[in-house]
Amino acid sequence: MPNFATTGKINIQPYDELGFQFEVTICSSVSANDGYIPYGTNVSTVNVIAYDKDDTVVTNDLISGTPSVATNIITVNLQYPSTNGVGRYKLTFQMTLDDGSKIEADFDRVYAVNK
Repeated sequence: MPNFATTGKINIQPYDELGFQFEVTICSSVSANDGYIPYGTNVSTVNVIAYDKDDTVVTNDLISGTPSVATNIITVNLQYPSTNGVGRYKLTFQMTLDDGSKIEADFDRVYAVNK
């Protein structure tokens, strides 16, 4: 099961600053394995870290503002990484669920392009 309901890639161009939403999937029942977080739980807080292809932290260059979460949908504002420029980037979502457990998910399909 994918970490997020979305399966596409994200392209960011110079001067872009765009909001993207990532939906965290929930298992449909206690015994089901068809979601990313357990049945009956919700994401209460999230911290998002951005990395470049060399696994160097570039959060301040790629993420604008503070990510938020509402009803298991995480909103992240991405901007063109002016310092690092063209390349592939990864977002790591460090989530705390409302039962106190912690879970992490990656989204590695963020591309900075200059077309």
